[in-house]
Amino acid sequence: MNEQYVEERIKQYSKTRILYEEFAEQVLNILKAIVKQEYPDIKIASYSKRAKEVESLRKKLRKDKYNENSEITDLAGIRIITYSKKDIPLIAEIIERSFEVDIENSVDKTRTLGNDKVGYRGDHYVVSFGKDRGRMPENKKFESLKCEIQVTSLIAHTWSEITHEKGYKFEGELPEDLERRKNLLAGMLELADLEMDAYVESFDSYVYKIEQEIERGCLKYQINSMSLERFMAWKFPNISPQVFRDVDLILNELRLFGLSTIKELNELVCSEYEEEIQKTGWRSLDGIIRNILIINDANQYFTKVWNPSMNQMNRKNYELYQRSGVDIDRICKEYNICIV
Repeated sequence: MNEQYVEERIKQYSKTRILYEEFAEQVLNILKAIVKQEYPDIKIASYSKRAKEVESLRKKLRKDKYNENSEITDLAGIRIITYSKKDIPLIAEIIERSFEVDIENSVDKTRTLGNDKVGYRGDHYVVSFGKDRGRMPENKKFESLKCEIQVTSLIAHTWSEITHEKGYKFEGELPEDLERRKNLLAGMLELADLEMDAYVESFDSYVYKIEQEIERGCLKYQINSMSLERFMAWKFPNISPQVFRDVDLILNELRLFGLSTIKELNELVCSEYEEEIQKTGWRSLDGIIRNILIINDANQYFTKVWNPSMNQMNRKNYELYQRSGVDIDRICKEYNICIV
């Protein structure tokens, strides 16, 4: 590579680098807005943007494969890291319809790697603004600029970062045993990525099944945070928003009270209490469940569940217990509870 040309290219880029930073930020903001609007349930591990560092570009231009006619398409760059590999195609589809894609310079690392090799897998797109988006006043200054968008999973990104960082410290072929260990590790990480997707799919199916069966009145499920949330949404649909202050604490109270299934909890909810909830407008699910237990069997609750450090009682609850026939005055005196 002609060193004079390299320095001329560097000088030119240094003057416009801030424009590439702005371009990367604009592309990222567009993507984030569309992903949030269309797929609010997708969990993104991280979004990042950058304009290529000057020294990084200098090293790239000095490589043999680049010449004076070579186009550098990653001067602006974005990386989107998903927790789940299955979300990558959804984001890829958004990219393909939201921007003008440079097919020749875009690459699917999974396809190029092939079925018989292991290593980094992810989608790399080189994009620019299409005519409609490019005509917007705020985008006119980005005309002809290109941005590389990388979309990969968290596990694949971890592998990429480790091997990339080590690559800077070592050039040449690794000893056979290290090369084999590297390949084995890459294979393990790819399997972990696949297993993560399988787990997420099974988890989502489990949650959906709970929702559907509880709505049909099937309450066989063990009490856990998920089944308890779905039950409360079904049993008290007019409470909005439904909030757990400390779901672990209330799960422990249910266990100490002797309940293990949603069906057992449901049997304790009398129709009068359901009407009471609608009238008084309780929002805390913890308090609603705690009141169910106390109204059903106050002696059992205060004997097995009550925490002595909780020595105050809300007057609203106190009056509810009185209306429900609980001997609350005796209990307050016996457990030294003051009404506030």
